[in-house]
Amino acid sequence: MDKRQLTTWACALIVLILGFNAALAANNILFLHHSTGRNLIDEGYVRNAVETYNASRSSNVEFWDHDYNSIGLRNPDGNYVGVSYNIPDDNTDPDGLHTLWTTSNSAREAILESHQVIAFKSCYPASSIASDAMLQQYKDWYLDMRDVFDQHPERTFVVMSQPPRHRLATNTDEAMRARAFADWLGSPEYLAGHANLRYFDFFDRLAHPDDGSDQANRLSYAFERSHYSTDSHPNALANQSVAPEFTQFLLDTADEITPNEDMSWGDIKTVYR
Repeated sequence: MDKRQLTTWACALIVLILGFNAALAANNILFLHHSTGRNLIDEGYVRNAVETYNASRSSNVEFWDHDYNSIGLRNPDGNYVGVSYNIPDDNTDPDGLHTLWTTSNSAREAILESHQVIAFKSCYPASSIASDAMLQQYKDWYLDMRDVFDQHPERTFVVMSQPPRHRLATNTDEAMRARAFADWLGSPEYLAGHANLRYFDFFDRLAHPDDGSDQANRLSYAFERSHYSTDSHPNALANQSVAPEFTQFLLDTADEITPNEDMSWGDIKTVYR
């Protein structure tokens, strides 16, 4: 069996295990993440909100999520199904996402085969942007990814900004670049004219405002798990604060009623606040 046959077989097996026809599942959502995303789901009660939404509308939106490869995929009931998409190098930083979406690999094929709405993000290390050249590299990678998304108009891609770093784990220049990257992802320069592309600004919801203070663009003090260590994982309060908006945004995207791609995130975020 050659590599292409093996990939095709693996994709078919995953679809069989998941138990749905992706071509018909316009309400099927995948969230690709690592630990920060897992905390958002679990501490923010995302699945409870989806269940309430389905009950109120007699709908059947399916929310799936994929963690580290060793943890793999959870189904709409929150149970791990023993399937991993084997994200290349288990890497969801910008360079890893670039590899996932712009190269031929079994993870990309399986995700595109199995899910209609695909949300993904990097974790907080991606906010350590050491130079303007690195910031430009991030932008170039995401432009390459956008070219791939344009080739799949039958799928909707929800790009999320990375979370900010703890104030003890970053500096002013890095934090400003992290904000600049999040702002750029939500700008018409990136979104306009790409009908299947949506954006959720995770960074902005977690970060202290860009007010020139020594906490600007860092993880909000109220959202720190510890005020004395460099742990940048947002705390339960952060996840409970952001999760309702995040969940509703995904549900609206599945229902095709999110604001269109010709508006910047700054124009539309009041809808979800």
